[in-house]
Amino acid sequence: MSSHKGHDTPIRSALSAVDAAASRPSPADRFNIDREGPAKRAGNLRALQQHFQKLNEYCDETVAEIRASLERTSLR
Repeated sequence: MSSHKGHDTPIRSALSAVDAAASRPSPADRFNIDREGPAKRAGNLRALQQHFQKLNEYCDETVAEIRASLERTSLR
């Protein structure tokens, strides 16, 4: 294809844009969405939920102990 005073520049630009888009990884590949199976992800989420539940219980117990300690010191 011969160029006559740059008339094929828009075509070349369009082709290079298509080539660039085709060479980019898909969103699934970029974010590794499907690398783990759904069952494995669900198991990981359950484990995280249990971890955070235990952490929340620990925080609740600690706050209760601090409040009790503060009440004991204010009664003196």
